[in-house]
Amino acid sequence: MRDDRPDEGRYIPPMGLAERRAIKAFQDNLPALTAELQGLAGFAVPIEINFDQLAHPDYASSYDELWRKVYFEPTIAALKAIAVDDMGKDALKAGLKKIVFCNSKDTSNSDYAVTFADGVATIDHAPATNVDYVSDRASALIKALEKGL
Repeated sequence: MRDDRPDEGRYIPPMGLAERRAIKAFQDNLPALTAELQGLAGFAVPIEINFDQLAHPDYASSYDELWRKVYFEPTIAALKAIAVDDMGKDALKAGLKKIVFCNSKDTSNSDYAVTFADGVATIDHAPATNVDYVSDRASALIKALEKGL
């Protein structure tokens, strides 16, 4: 398969109407999820979501469940664990610059999918693989944040 996006290194199938509708439905609920993440972080941390990479044509009807479990629930759990005291809250405010959810590598192993570098916490995970391994991704993010903050 040919990839017309050389910077991403993988083929992303074009989105159809079902995918665009499912993304729109998810985006309609995004303010509540964003507010929860920012509330836990203690400040308005920017959240970047690469919907083109997360959208898979075979799973449009499940985007809400998949994306919550793969990206949002682990991040919520990690921020709760880090912000358990003032030291953690202060560390987040000082060191967390952005949260990114993407799928640039089709990685499904939490140890490789979760990173924290240069103030950016990233979950770069396949959106429909190992979905129920929420605690693994949360643990990996906690570990990365604790090491980098």
